[in-house]
Amino acid sequence: MDRREEIFEKALELFVEKGYENTPLSQIAKALNLTKAGLYHYFNSKEELFFKIHSYSVEKGFLPILEEAEKINDPEERLRYFLRNYTIRTTAKNPSMKLSIKDINSLNPESKKEVSKVWRRAFDLVRDALSELEKSGRIRKVNKTFATFAALGMTSWTIYWFDYSRKESADELANTYVDIFLNGIKAEN
Repeated sequence: MDRREEIFEKALELFVEKGYENTPLSQIAKALNLTKAGLYHYFNSKEELFFKIHSYSVEKGFLPILEEAEKINDPEERLRYFLRNYTIRTTAKNPSMKLSIKDINSLNPESKKEVSKVWRRAFDLVRDALSELEKSGRIRKVNKTFATFAALGMTSWTIYWFDYSRKESADELANTYVDIFLNGIKAEN
């Protein structure tokens, strides 16, 4: 692990434990046996560090799921793949998932815009799949924006309640989410 990754890991741990606003750079530097000036060698600001951690997390864990889902032609299979795999990702006991959702409003407008682009792609993926399914008569008419927020919310919120010691597996939870969501909007026969 290089020094930059070590800084990511320690800063992530502290941000998740104490919150972004309650974690000064001096505390991160101390935890890494660096001076604050030494930390500035790697990052210009706490906000830049936060943004880099978020970007790193998204590139490693979220973008591959999103990109693979975008390749799937059938809208139901696209939704199924995305919801299932994103849920499994949120149950991976990865603290960066909490950072991905929390404290985004602490970023400057330019960085926040970059973060929002990725989440907008996910939103569009779900909403567009719902539009395609509704147009083909495979789901009933629903407010697609609300349904999209429901799908993303249920999967994203998992990190705040999932008990990693429970018997239920991530697969079972992912399949349950897909079942609840897709069967809840199916067209009546």
